[in-house]
Amino acid sequence: MVAPPGTPHTFANPTDQPAVILSTFTPDLYVQYFRDLQESLTADHPLTPQATIDTMNRYATEPASRRP
Repeated sequence: MVAPPGTPHTFANPTDQPAVILSTFTPDLYVQYFRDLQESLTADHPLTPQATIDTMNRYATEPASRRP
């Protein structure tokens, strides 16, 4: 999948089985985005929708439902 900047997209695992995703990013800005999400999980903070949105905002990203 290729998602150009500004293109709405999502990821999901609709099963109860663990999933693995291999992503590449150019530029690598979003690598840190996923690191930040992981840090929230390992810091024993719940990854709530608002926590995810707060992280997204730091990377000029927003949920598609909030787009005009």
